[in-house]
Amino acid sequence: MSVAWRRRFKLLGAALLMIASVLVKLLYFAVLVLLAFSSGKRGSSSSSSSDGGDG
Repeated sequence: MSVAWRRRFKLLGAALLMIASVLVKLLYFAVLVLLAFSSGKRGSSSSSSSDGGDG
C-alpha cells in the first residue's frame, strides 16, 4: 500500500468518526424531542380530568 492511500484512509476514518459522532448527537436529540413531545401530548390528553394541574 502506498503512502497516499494510507493518508486517504486516515482522512476517511477521521471524517467517518466525525460524521458518526454528529449523527449520534442528532439521533439523541431527536429521541429526546420525540419523548418530550409524546409525553407532553399524553399528559395533556390524559390528565385533563384533574382540574388545577398547573396550580
